[in-house]
Amino acid sequence: MNSMSLKKILKSSLLFIALIGVTFFVVFKDNSLNNIVETLKSVNLTYIYVGILFMFLFICCEAINIRRMLRLLSYDISIVNGLKYAFVGFFFSSITPSASGGQPMQIYYMKKDNVDISHSSLVLLVELASFQFVTIVIALLSFIGNYKFIITLNPAIKVLIWVGIISNTIVFLFIVLAIFSKKFISKTIELIFKLVSRVKFINLNKLIKNIDEEINQYQEGAKFIKENKMVIVKVILTTFAQICFNYSITFFVYKAFNLSTYSFLTVFSLQSILFILVSAIPLPGSVGSSESSFLTLFKTLFPVSTLSSAMLLSRGISFYLFVIISGIVVLFIGIFKKNLKEKYMNNMTLNDKIAISK
Repeated sequence: MNSMSLKKILKSSLLFIALIGVTFFVVFKDNSLNNIVETLKSVNLTYIYVGILFMFLFICCEAINIRRMLRLLSYDISIVNGLKYAFVGFFFSSITPSASGGQPMQIYYMKKDNVDISHSSLVLLVELASFQFVTIVIALLSFIGNYKFIITLNPAIKVLIWVGIISNTIVFLFIVLAIFSKKFISKTIELIFKLVSRVKFINLNKLIKNIDEEINQYQEGAKFIKENKMVIVKVILTTFAQICFNYSITFFVYKAFNLSTYSFLTVFSLQSILFILVSAIPLPGSVGSSESSFLTLFKTLFPVSTLSSAMLLSRGISFYLFVIISGIVVLFIGIFKKNLKEKYMNNMTLNDKIAISK
C-alpha cells in the first residue's frame, strides 16, 4: 500500500473509532455500566461461543465463494488465501463509509497474488450480486411475515426499510448488468473516458489500451461463468448459508439470556429487516445506525433490563470482535510479506540488486 492508501486507512479508522465513541456514549448514557456488566455476567456462554462460531462460518462462506470462482478461472487458490481475502474485505468494508473500501482492497491483495484485476473484479461482483440477491429476498419475506409489527414502527424506520430494499435492488440490477451486459459495460467505460479525457496529465491512449485489455479478459471470464451455471447456483446457496449464519447470531444472544418466548424465525426475520434498514445509511460499519435500530426493533423481544446488553453482545459478536480479528489478520499479512521481502532481498546477489534497480 502506498502512503496515500495508509493515510486514507488512518482517516477511516479514526472516523470509525470516533463514531463508536459517540454511539456508545449516546446508547449507554442513561444506562448504568455496572448493571450492564452484571447482566452480561449472567448469560449462558455456550450460546455466545456458538454465535462466535457462526460469525466465523460467515467469513468462511465468503472465502469458499471467492476460492470457488477463482479456481474456475484457473487460479490455484488455497482456502487460506480465500480466508485472507474474506478477512481483508470484512475489515476495510467495516471502517469505510458504505463499505466502499472492502472490494478495492481485496482486488489489491489478489493482484499481489498474481490474480488479474479483470478476474478479481468479476469474481467479487458475482459474489456481491449473490449477497444482494439473497439479502433482498430474505428481507422481503421477513417484511411480509412481520407486516403487522412493522406498520407499528416509527414512520422514519419504515421509510428506511423501503429505502434499504429499493437501494439494494438497484445495486443488484446494476451489478448484474455490469457482469453480463457487454453494451452496459461499453457505455459505462465510454462515460468514464469522457470524464477522464478532461484531465490533461493522463495518457488517454495508454489508458484506453490497458482498459480494453482488461475488459476483454473480464468478458471472457463472464462468458465462462455463464457457461458454468451450476457454479452460480453453488455461490447463491453458499451465500444463503452465509447470511443465515450471520442473522442467527441475534437468536443465540436471545437464548443466552435464557429467553424463549419468541421463535428462531421471528428473531431471524427481524435481524434481516435490521440489516436491510441500516444498509441504506452510509456510515462505516453502520456504526450508530445498527445499534439504535437494534434497540428499536428488538425492544418487544428483549426485556428492558437486558435490551442494551443484548445489543452489545449481538454487535460485539457479529461486528466489533471480527473487526479486531480481521484487523489483526491484515496487520499480520503486512508484516509477513514485509519479512519475506526483506529475507529475499538479503539473499539476493549484488548483480541481482543492480538489475532490479535498473
